[in-house]
This record gives sequence, structure tokens and C-alpha cells, in this order.
Amino acid sequence: MQKLKIAQIILPWIPLPAKKYGGTERIVYTLTEELVRRGHEVTLFAAGDSQTNAKLDSIFPKSFGLQDNVKQMLVSNFNPLRHVAYAFSKAEQFDIIHSHAQYLGLPFSSLVKTPTVHTFHRVYEGTDDEKGLLQQFKDLNFVSISNSQRDLGLNFIATVYNGIPLESYEYSEKVGDYLFWTGRILPKKGVVESIEIAKKFGMKLKIAGVVTDGIFFEKNINPLIDGEHVEYLGELSQKEMASLYKGAYATLFPISWREPFGLVMAESLVCGTPVVAFPFGAVPEIIEDGRTGFIVRTIDEAVSSLKKIPSLKREDCRKLVEEKFTVIKMTDGYEGVYRKVLGL
Repeated sequence: MQKLKIAQIILPWIPLPAKKYGGTERIVYTLTEELVRRGHEVTLFAAGDSQTNAKLDSIFPKSFGLQDNVKQMLVSNFNPLRHVAYAFSKAEQFDIIHSHAQYLGLPFSSLVKTPTVHTFHRVYEGTDDEKGLLQQFKDLNFVSISNSQRDLGLNFIATVYNGIPLESYEYSEKVGDYLFWTGRILPKKGVVESIEIAKKFGMKLKIAGVVTDGIFFEKNINPLIDGEHVEYLGELSQKEMASLYKGAYATLFPISWREPFGLVMAESLVCGTPVVAFPFGAVPEIIEDGRTGFIVRTIDEAVSSLKKIPSLKREDCRKLVEEKFTVIKMTDGYEGVYRKVLGL
């Protein structure tokens, strides 16, 4: 592919690469680095305390930190808007712009001549104002991160699955002796359900994640943490997480929302650890039921499926990621999108 001048835009919540929580940030970072490795001239518009082999450009020297309520924050703080506006003000310098800035990138991309593609890494909440904004800009170029995301009547020109760096995750054949749950500690992420599943199955549950709903955590999670049956490890680094995935009997993913991808599943599978998940969002696109885990609908079904985990081949979990969810395949996908949009 001919070498391109590419802008990657991400909101400046967390510096890249993310040291702990930051699924979107990890994806944008690895994509950016691979594009640079392939010889493209890439500018990353991110928090000023990021580190990258691309050209880093930002009007804010430090990141703002993870937000509990992004929408509410945007009402009172215009810095993220300024960040995106600054990036698009340099549109003429690039062959193509790739916006990971959610809704903030839509109006600007409709006003510049440089072709732009939009990847939304978080769910569409479906409020009237969001629906209105999406419909206003529905003819822009959208890329879905799963086919489950493609039900909004938008101009989705491709689906590109997220990819993870294989070298960052060690594979193990050994079946562990604990269950694992990780993510932002919110009701829809299934941490309460995971505790119930673990208790019914009779195996210790290790929880790792950032608390973004303190009231929910103190009321529903903290009273159940005893260190013996339920252990909370806090927010961990990617290296620490990889070790926990590798050592687990299974990873639990009993979500109750339309997760657009679910990086947790791919990260668990690449370590050889099967996933037991509820069938929402992209789950059926990532888990091969009965081969790399089990897709269930109830807590009791989850408990029953856990009994069958030893019958699965952990090498199949790793192979699935190698076939579908690598940084190389993700970058190939986005290069294909760039070619399509530019008519190359």
C-alpha cells in the first residue's frame, strides 16, 4: 500500500499507551504503532503525556483522567471539544483522518475536505440527542468493531475487529483454580452476577478493575469481598492482567448490555483461558460456543457450563485470536478502509 499521511484522533482522557485501564487507548496505540512500522506518516492527536513512535500533537500537556460520566463532563468542560477542533484544524496536512473521538468528531469531519473515518469504541446509548446527531451525520464513513454494532442505519463501510499484540500475552495449557472477572465495575458489566456464579460453582473469584461507580461498588460489591471466596485486586497493569488471565480456570463475562466488542474476551482467549459469557453485543462473534467457551443466558447455565471447561482445548482459544483478533489483522483491515475511502 502506498504510504499515507494519517491523523489518529483520540480524546485525551488517558495517556497512550495506557498503563492500566484503557481498552480504547490500547487499541488506538497499537494501531498507530503498527501503521508507523509499515512506513506511514502518522500524527497522533492525544494527551500530551502520551508516548508514541508517531508524531504526537496536543494542545494539552497532560491527560484529564478517566471520567465516570463523560457526557456530563462535556457539559461543563470544553477541553475535549477544543482538542478535537484543534486536530481537525490541521486536516489539510493529511491524506486521511481516523477519528476515535466518538460524537465530537462528527460535525468537524463534515466540514473539512480531508476524508475521515469514524470508529466508535463505546456503545451508542440511544438517547434522543444521540440519535439525532447520528442521523444528521449518518452518511459519513463509519467503521464498526463488530457486526452487532451495525444496526443504526449509518454508512458502515466495513467491520474491523479489535486486535491485540500476541507478544504481550503468554499462553498456558494449565487449567487454573480460580475464576476471573475484569472491567469497569458497573452494573451492566456483570460483576455481581460473576460473584453469584462463582459462589454457586464453588470456586474463588478474582476481580480486577477500576471503580467508576462508587455507590454501586460500596453497596453491592464491597460487602461480598472476603479475600477467601471473592478477592478484589484493584486496577492492574496489562502485564498483571495477562498473568491473571493465564492462571484462571475461566473468565466470566455475564454482561447485560450490548458491548460493541469486549476486549476482555480476546485477552482471555489469547492466554488459553475459555470465557463464559451472556449473549449480548459482540459475544457471539468472539466466543465459539462449545469450543473456546460457552455462551449462556442464566446464572445456572453458567454454573453448568463451568463444569465442562476441562473438556475444551485451550490451544483452540489461542488459535482463534491468532486467526481473527491480532494487531496485524486489525491494521490490515483499517488500511483496507483507508484505501476504499481514498479510492486507491
